[in-house]
Amino acid sequence: MELEPKLLELLRNRGIESEEDIREFLSDKPRRTYDPFLLPDMEEGVDCILSAIEDGQKICIFGDYDADGVTSVTILWEVLSRLTDNLMYYIPSRFGEGYGLSRGAIDRVREQGAGFLVTVDCGSVSVDEVAYARSLGMGVVVTDHHTVSDRMADCPVINPARPDSAYPFPYLAGCGVAFKTAQALSEITGLPKRVLTRTLDLVAIGTIGDIVPLKDENRTLAKYGLRVINTGERKNLDRLIRACGLKP
Repeated sequence: MELEPKLLELLRNRGIESEEDIREFLSDKPRRTYDPFLLPDMEEGVDCILSAIEDGQKICIFGDYDADGVTSVTILWEVLSRLTDNLMYYIPSRFGEGYGLSRGAIDRVREQGAGFLVTVDCGSVSVDEVAYARSLGMGVVVTDHHTVSDRMADCPVINPARPDSAYPFPYLAGCGVAFKTAQALSEITGLPKRVLTRTLDLVAIGTIGDIVPLKDENRTLAKYGLRVINTGERKNLDRLIRACGLKP
């Protein structure tokens, strides 16, 4: 590949040196993506979610109030809503509740009939809160990307940042982990591919908004996600883009 020396220098400064890595980085159609079942606890987590659906439990997707958290909730909602109508979501108030799981939020979710929690963008180290939810008879699966300390929640924790993770790329945003979970669910249940690819616009927004490294799998997700945004298929997002003066 013939490139200007300055461009090669810039790429090397970012750790992109081999011809294969350079081609992938500059490609209009990047291909760097990985099997979702390489993520820790993915198989167990998906089994738990599908068992909850089969048992008729109301599932609550518990998120966060930032761009990553909101897009993560929506990604998982769009896929799970193809598998069950018994679904709700909960996004805690930034000012009234703060970040992550809390006993008060769990109580409110339980009062609304939820018997199963799936967290997105939070929950890895919510040891006491997960224990409390389980004491109420609730099942819990955590999907997250934050650093895991010595103590980890006692439930399936799908997180590429876990110290014991063998996933090839540890820097997914929360929406990236939600997307990989949705991908695993889609593969197991045989959902049409378009159900998953339609969420890539949200993956791009959450990935870029959370300022994770735009390389490797994140670059693939963001690049294809930007294409989906530009189709204008998500009408309300398209209206927002136009209102901001970003089109044409």
